[in-house]
Amino acid sequence: MSSSAEARLVRLLWEIFADNVVTAEERDALIELQSSLKPETVRNAFTRFVRQKWGEALADGVVTEEEKLVLHRVVEELELPDDSLPADLRRALSGRR
Repeated sequence: MSSSAEARLVRLLWEIFADNVVTAEERDALIELQSSLKPETVRNAFTRFVRQKWGEALADGVVTEEEKLVLHRVVEELELPDDSLPADLRRALSGRR
């Protein structure tokens, strides 16, 4: 079950990545919120967000190059290690990393 802090971070991630561009102000807001949370909470929120974005890409049964690019940006921006990603997402992005 997610905490309210985790949910707040996931909401912020949705706001930040809504236009697929991370501004300096958005990055600062993310860093500020992260600094007030436990590392485990941050990790859980990032994993939850990436899984939701991956589910969104899979929803129509076709993962486009644009969706892969968006996911790649998310993974890079959040500095997520490969082993934290779902295996099918790792495979989909393997040519991009």
